[in-house]
Amino acid sequence: MTLLEVYLERAVRTPGAPALVHARAPHQVTFTWAQLVDRAREISLALPPRARVAVTMRDHPDLVPSVLAVWSQGGVVVPVDSEWGSQVREVVLTRSGATHLLDSGGVSPNALANPDAPALPADTAMISYTSGSTSSPKGVVLTHGQLLHAYETAGVKMREHLGHQPMVFGASMRMSGLGVLGMTYLWPAVMGMSVVVLPELGLTSARDHWRLLREHGVQLTYLVPPLVELLNRMGQDPGGEVVTCLSGGAPLSAAGQSLFQDRFDAVLLNVYGMTEVAFAAFFGDLEDGRGTHSIGVPVTVSARLRDAQGAVVEGEGEGEIELSGPSQSCGYYDNDEDTAALLREGWVRSGDLGRRDAEGRYWITGRRKDVVLKGGFTIYLHEIEEAAGQIPGVVESVAVRLDLPTGEDVGLIVFAPTVPAAEAIQKELSATLGRQRAPRRVVLTAEPLARLGQEKLDRRAAMVRWQEMISN
Repeated sequence: MTLLEVYLERAVRTPGAPALVHARAPHQVTFTWAQLVDRAREISLALPPRARVAVTMRDHPDLVPSVLAVWSQGGVVVPVDSEWGSQVREVVLTRSGATHLLDSGGVSPNALANPDAPALPADTAMISYTSGSTSSPKGVVLTHGQLLHAYETAGVKMREHLGHQPMVFGASMRMSGLGVLGMTYLWPAVMGMSVVVLPELGLTSARDHWRLLREHGVQLTYLVPPLVELLNRMGQDPGGEVVTCLSGGAPLSAAGQSLFQDRFDAVLLNVYGMTEVAFAAFFGDLEDGRGTHSIGVPVTVSARLRDAQGAVVEGEGEGEIELSGPSQSCGYYDNDEDTAALLREGWVRSGDLGRRDAEGRYWITGRRKDVVLKGGFTIYLHEIEEAAGQIPGVVESVAVRLDLPTGEDVGLIVFAPTVPAAEAIQKELSATLGRQRAPRRVVLTAEPLARLGQEKLDRRAAMVRWQEMISN
């Protein structure tokens, strides 16, 4: 079965039921399952068969029909973030071997002058590029079978968490790529949920966000940690039925998670996954009806830990998380070197450090690449960012690794419009974290921090910004 067939089956079984309610300006439109499929057929008339089509990810009612249109012609979708720079965009279009570019605003596809490209597995649904911040993005090859397995097993776990079948999913993220597309559109369709596209959650919409969730009867929604923190500061919940919120894409602050569940009629689950295994692989843990900081047990794949000495950890322990299972991707497109580096004994190396308890539950403890060794201390960049987030007036922050002649250290860029001086933040962090763990220097910026898809901090851009700020 393909993802397209999921939509076709819904259109036959419940043709008049709402599939997509687009309530985000400037579009106000509702598609039933039958109308969604009909619109996909209309778009497909302009597409050649079995083409590799780059689809621009836009917040437009035609986004899902455009993706379905490519699949209906036996084609492969290459998601393109509308906010990528021209250089990255051209690299992705060329390396993916895309033959056409389709704007998901309903514009006719443009033919691309790409030569014949290496073949793909027959069941390929997507080539999803994982990083728009580098000159060498990697394309993850995913089949319909891999995506379907991930979405179906995740749906089983979510029903187990909730104790019932949720019916309405609220989408409030900017559309950037497969991560948001899968979580907020494709997965809900596999689960049989209708999707309500709400105004993009940000500074201007945060105050009304809960009201809109309630008005549309949303039962399940997806956030990233920066949006969790934004709602903690600005959200106003009129109260009502409990909304289950999933948080992923970056480390979730334990304090922020607890405050979120205290303030709102909501459960906040700490989920974890990566594109290389198609989707979220862990869906959090519940205790007394509240989400815990654990990411829970593996759901869509198997997981294991490998310690610093290279041995697989048995039972309780810590190490790098490795993943394997039916939703595991086919590797990186036309990139044997990076595919070989991704795998170890057939398992996907996540690059994330974790801890497992006796019950098999996991916690994320850090990022292998985001670790600084300072004066005998192992410091994770996200722990400094979490501590900064607790300081009144700090909106967001990003820690950067400093390679100095005396060894490794940490710098911190802070967006805090109401804090008068960086010295105040430096002093607070020294008191909270201790002198050894606190950043060497704090600098303030008047602009929000650069982010990638799913609102992940762009650490490469942060390093460039750091160099610019300290040189002035």
